[in-house]
Amino acid sequence: MDISEQIKKIRKEKGLSQQDVADKLSMNRVQYNRIETGKSDPTMNILQRIANVLEFNVVEFFEAKNNDTEVHAVNEPLLQKVRLLEELDEVQKNSICNMIDTAIANKRLKQALSNAMSITI
Repeated sequence: MDISEQIKKIRKEKGLSQQDVADKLSMNRVQYNRIETGKSDPTMNILQRIANVLEFNVVEFFEAKNNDTEVHAVNEPLLQKVRLLEELDEVQKNSICNMIDTAIANKRLKQALSNAMSITI
C-alpha cells in the first residue's frame, strides 16, 4: 500500500472527509485530493502535517505492509532515522523536512533538465 492509499485509509478510519483534513491543513480540498489519489507527491512537511492532523505517526507511512506482514524491502537504517525524527521538536523536524524537500526538488529539477536536454538534442 503506497502513502496516498495509507492516508486515505487512515482518514476514513478516523471518520473524516477530505474537506475536514484539508481545512485542518489550511489547504484546498482539490490539492489534498491530489495527494490522496497519488497525483501529487506530498513534501515531508506536508506528510508531517497530515500525520499530525490524522493523529498518526509519520513513520508508519514508510513501513511497507502487505497483508499485515511487513515486507523487508524497506531501508531499515532510513526507517530508523525517520522514527528518530519523532523525538525532535517541531522546529528541528521542520528544518530537516525542509532540507529533504530541497534535496528532492533539486533531484527532480536536474532530472527534468536532463530530460529536456536529451529531447532538444
